[in-house]
Amino acid sequence: MKKLAAILLLLLFLFNLVGYRLWFNYVQQQSDIQLTASLDKHQYNDADLISIKVPLSMPYQTTQSNYERVDGEIKIDGKIYKYVKRRIVNGELELLCLPDHNKMRLQSAKNDFFKTTNDIATDNSSKKSDNGKTNVFKNLSSDYEQQVATFSLSAVAAVKAAYSSVIIFSLSSTPHTPPGQPPDAA
Repeated sequence: MKKLAAILLLLLFLFNLVGYRLWFNYVQQQSDIQLTASLDKHQYNDADLISIKVPLSMPYQTTQSNYERVDGEIKIDGKIYKYVKRRIVNGELELLCLPDHNKMRLQSAKNDFFKTTNDIATDNSSKKSDNGKTNVFKNLSSDYEQQVATFSLSAVAAVKAAYSSVIIFSLSSTPHTPPGQPPDAA
C-alpha cells in the first residue's frame, strides 16, 4: 500500500512539474490547428483583416496582383496575429493578418497559472521578495521556443553548378631546365 501511495504521489509530482506545461502546449496546438482549418475554408470576416506592409530590398521583384494563402504568426505589442494572405506590390510585402484572440487568451491563462504556482508576485506592493530569487524563478519558468527560419537557396545552387565546371589552371613560375639530349639507343 505504501508503494502504491508513493507511486501515486510521484506521478502527481511529475504531472505538476511537467504535465501542466504539456497540457497548455497541447491545447494551444489544437487551437492553432482549428484556426488554420477555418482560415483554409475562408471562415473569417474580411473586415477583421489587418494589413502589414514590409519593404523588400530585393532587385527585380515581380509584382503580384492576387493574394496567396500563407501560414504563420507574428507578435506585435503583445498581440498575436495569424497570417492569412500575402502578396508583393511595388517592392513591399503586404501581409493580411487576423488577430488570434483564442491563443492570446490561452497564453494569458498559462502565464497567470505559472505565476501563481511559482509564487511570483505580479504586484510589488502585495509581496516583498528578494529580486534575485524572483529572477531565478522567472528564468526557470519561462518557455524558450526557437524560431527557425527556412530559406531556399536553389537559385544559388543552380548558378554554382553551372559555373563549377570552369576551372582555372595557372602555371607555376619556377624555372625549369630545358630537356637535354636523349640517350643513344644501343
